Amino acid sequence: GSMACIFLIVAHVNCSWVQSLGDESKHQSRSFKVKEAQQSLSALPMIVVVNVSFSLCYNSMNNAFPSQACQMDVRLGSSQFNGAFYNISDALAIVIFTPIFETCLFPVISKLKGSPVRLGQKIVAGLVVACISNVSAAWLESKRRDAPYLCGDAGFSQCAPHYTQDGLEGTRMKDISAFWIFIPFILVGISEILVNPCMYCFCYESAPAQVRSLVQAINLFFSGSVSNAFTAVVSKLLYPNDLDSGHLENYYLVNASMAVAGILAYFAVTRCRSGNEINEINEGRVNELELDGICEFGEESECKDDGKECRKV
Repeated sequence: GSMACIFLIVAHVNCSWVQSLGDESKHQSRSFKVKEAQQSLSALPMIVVVNVSFSLCYNSMNNAFPSQACQMDVRLGSSQFNGAFYNISDALAIVIFTPIFETCLFPVISKLKGSPVRLGQKIVAGLVVACISNVSAAWLESKRRDAPYLCGDAGFSQCAPHYTQDGLEGTRMKDISAFWIFIPFILVGISEILVNPCMYCFCYESAPAQVRSLVQAINLFFSGSVSNAFTAVVSKLLYPNDLDSGHLENYYLVNASMAVAGILAYFAVTRCRSGNEINEINEGRVNELELDGICEFGEESECKDDGKECRKV
């Protein structure tokens, strides 16, 4: 799977190998030409790199974070929360921080830097935050494992492994509040704000109208199915059933390292594909899909020497 993704990226960084089988001028009725096919395929490297590296960190929220919470102190009064309950902080983070980013943070940054916050800058920032979320979870896991067990009336965790309905057997909770797991959950929510909308926008704008739905479907495929396939492999190798007998932080650190690798691959891909073209936004508006200063408007645009400003010619 790893080699397949690498070959897919390398093969489509430069799509000049996609050529017509004949003279296109003889087929004026064709609605989908070679140039449009090249534009569609050139989106694949970005889709693969960003989705795989980001979603490995994101997937921790679906399995590792709740399991980690279950072996912390999940009590509230005489009852216990399930580890999945803490997932609510991810949704709350998205609801709370989205308007803050759009109405406050992005305008302030744009004013300070003298230009709009670019799509590529948001994606890189999202990968950094996703990395930090898993690093914070790894740090929290080391604190959880070192904490003493809750004994006596605390009982066993009802969502941890080995728990029996009679409450006589199970896994002891650790003396550290499960609400600390809100931190990595919130960071994942913030990274979603930065990455997911940008990737939807990128896929929509980088593909011709005829295949926009197809490119968007490929984006969702790599975000969901492919990334979860990689997560399954990492989980099989590093994810212990009983966290007290393993080292879950290694699982988090692998995910974080993949986010760092994704950032490096992102810069490599955008530099290599700087000559490729992306469609202009409809109605002739300037395409703001500038990936780290690279102008990718269309054949009738021109980049100045500094690579940071584009103008129509």
